[in-house]
Amino acid sequence: MKIRILQDADHRISSALSQSFKAGSEVSVPRATAEALVARDVAEVIGGKKPAPAKE
Repeated sequence: MKIRILQDADHRISSALSQSFKAGSEVSVPRATAEALVARDVAEVIGGKKPAPAKE
C-alpha cells in the first residue's frame, strides 16, 4: 500500500527490526504497516483508499 508520511515516524516490525520514515516521503509498505502508521496519524494513504479498521 502506498502512503505519504506526514511526520517523522518509526514503526517496530519485530523486537529486533524497525523502520524509520521521514516526513514528506512517499513509500510503499505492507498493508499492516500502512494501517498502523495511518492509525497513529503520521501517514495518509495515497490514492484515496483508506485502510479497513483493525479487526478485534
